Amino acid sequence: MAKRNIIPIFIPFSGCPVKCIYCNQNQITGVSGLLSVNEVEERITRALERNGNRPSEVAFYGGTFTMLALEKQKALLSSVQPFIERGQVTGIRLSTRPEALFEEDFERLKVCGVKTIEFGIQSIDPEVLRTSMRGVNVEEMDRTVKSAKAAGIQVGLQQMIGLPKDSFEKDLNTARWIVNRGDFVRIYPTVVFQGTELYAMYSDARYKPLTLKEAIGRTAALLDKYEAAGLDVIRAGLPQMDRSAYVAGPYHDNFREFAESRRRVNKILARYKSVQSVEGSGRAINYLVGPFGYGRKVLEKTYGPILFRTIPGEGNLLRIDGEEKDTYALN
Repeated sequence: MAKRNIIPIFIPFSGCPVKCIYCNQNQITGVSGLLSVNEVEERITRALERNGNRPSEVAFYGGTFTMLALEKQKALLSSVQPFIERGQVTGIRLSTRPEALFEEDFERLKVCGVKTIEFGIQSIDPEVLRTSMRGVNVEEMDRTVKSAKAAGIQVGLQQMIGLPKDSFEKDLNTARWIVNRGDFVRIYPTVVFQGTELYAMYSDARYKPLTLKEAIGRTAALLDKYEAAGLDVIRAGLPQMDRSAYVAGPYHDNFREFAESRRRVNKILARYKSVQSVEGSGRAINYLVGPFGYGRKVLEKTYGPILFRTIPGEGNLLRIDGEEKDTYALN
């Protein structure tokens, strides 16, 4: 997916009919409260000025946009219309819950310039959904996603790993469901924040978060699966945030880089009994070696010292021990 200029407008908790056990969006976004129409217009104007007035998308993130009062939805959407009319904004994207939406809702949103909707699916496992207090079932998810796509709206689906009662097999089942329905996906590891039900469960030893190593391993496998299906993963890992209330779980600023390294390491370990040298473009070598030399350390723990060498080129191919005829693509 080509990189887009996105202007994020955060509306944490706004419109949410339930509070999921893991959610503390004020901590994740650093924003509290719903912005006024004037504040939205000011943020769009400032963002456009910063990016040289390049055409951008406006994204309402963090809350449940389509469960706001209808008049509030209309007011927020109308605040973007002058920018659309002037060609400064190419469209609107929303994040919302996948229920209480019907064909007429999607048509209304399209008229206002909404081109993309992201739904928090998190998991398709009934036990995980129930334990996480999601308040939505798979049948509702399925109906809503299909209705959005039928209306010509691009659909992004968000997956969470490491929720209570979750497992790697359940993650794979969710990924299979997403592959058949989504246009792109985000992968979020579950972390524990103060002020959440999950924090109470963690404090009482009723919940154990994934370790960073476990979360990286699961995400590496999911990245492989989504790539094989041609589905863009536009984020893996939580955005950088104020971690003052972060308690436990697999958060890291370089989370995706670790996972990208791990998936390449896995393919080398599965294919080669010995490795003495690895050559590739700077991009390919950097992906493999990973942050803090993570991938290199894993490989050298198995194979001993390895010579890593950068060669001209911009692709993602790596040459293992001079293997020319059957160079192995690790991306």
